[in-house]
Amino acid sequence: MAKATARYNISIMPKASHSIHLRRKPKRHLIPIYVATLLLVFHTFLVAYINSSFLEQFIPTASVGTIYTVGSALSVLIFLFISRVLQKVGNFRLTLFLLMTNFVAVLGMAQAETLRVAIPLFLYHIVAVPLIVFNIDVFMEEQLDNNETATGSRRGLLLTLSSLIGAITPLASSLIIDASGGDFTSTYLVSASILLPVIFILVFYFRDFSDPEYSEIDLFSALRTFWENDNIRYVFIANFMLQMFFMMMVVYTPLYLTDYIGFSWAEFGIIMFFAQLAYVVLEYPIGIIADKYIGEKEMMGFGFLIIAIATSWMSFITVTGVLVWSLVMFMTRVGAALVEVTTESYFFKQTKSSDAQVISFFRITRPLAYLAGALLASLALLYFPFNLMFVLAAALMVPALFCTLNIVDTK
Repeated sequence: MAKATARYNISIMPKASHSIHLRRKPKRHLIPIYVATLLLVFHTFLVAYINSSFLEQFIPTASVGTIYTVGSALSVLIFLFISRVLQKVGNFRLTLFLLMTNFVAVLGMAQAETLRVAIPLFLYHIVAVPLIVFNIDVFMEEQLDNNETATGSRRGLLLTLSSLIGAITPLASSLIIDASGGDFTSTYLVSASILLPVIFILVFYFRDFSDPEYSEIDLFSALRTFWENDNIRYVFIANFMLQMFFMMMVVYTPLYLTDYIGFSWAEFGIIMFFAQLAYVVLEYPIGIIADKYIGEKEMMGFGFLIIAIATSWMSFITVTGVLVWSLVMFMTRVGAALVEVTTESYFFKQTKSSDAQVISFFRITRPLAYLAGALLASLALLYFPFNLMFVLAAALMVPALFCTLNIVDTK
């Protein structure tokens, strides 16, 4: 089955090329790297859905997207040069530095009381997390030792566990906030503490890590390949639109449901728990169906249609029923699961392992989409009511649907 990468795997840039000479065979530490990855998922998603509300304490709602725009721009810029940094300092030292400084940043966010403290710490956090996950993925590639027969099953297991944690963490976060009377301090303290065992795992198991050779992305070569291959270009656009949808859901859904609809944080957590279960239940079967039965095209297009319809409903539903909103949010994630798995599956069926530049560029869609989505949302909020934000998100799925119709199916 074609490998589908979870939304939690944010490793997007230069792939490590492994040299086979003068290198000792690395020790295998698969369980520790699995545990570290899952802890990072927990750390990230425990605060992902409250970050926008955290920022709203210091800046107007319309300005929240601007902060995400700056953070996403910094991420894109840094990832373009990450290989050079890895070549100089090594993956272990860079990962340890990022983990420790991110721990300090999130700890500082828990205590932040002024704009000048909160915003820089938040920006560092959202830039550091993708870098850390990318570095962890470098360790994982080395642990798998290019054994492609095992890669699918091992990453498939990690995908399933990550999806489950991704469903649990918004609920856990909301319950902590609700128990704290709406205060975010305890949630950020818990999120920061999760990094301590990750640091321990890194130091204990990977301090003798032998770095592979790191190749840089040739941006112009990758762009040329995307432009010349219609199928790759269309699936890139589809993935770009999906990532913009994710950005709008993560940033603006908690603000909308808690501030405007009137849900408590505990109720919001229950809604998001049921919404995220769509990934746990559907992603693996969708991959099997795409490989063995009908291909990706139909499910990808159907997924965009579901996202567009369900997301547009969010603008006009005003009731505060947890069941109603759980069903609506679950449907948005059903569509997202269909699109996420099929875009990944289709893309990797169109590429080979030698297409490292194209694959690396495909991974940059997430920060680029966050950059574009945050900028677009910030502009929209200047002219339209908050509820129409979700009509905008739904409208963005329409061109993606037409892109889907233009690809050549694999079945």
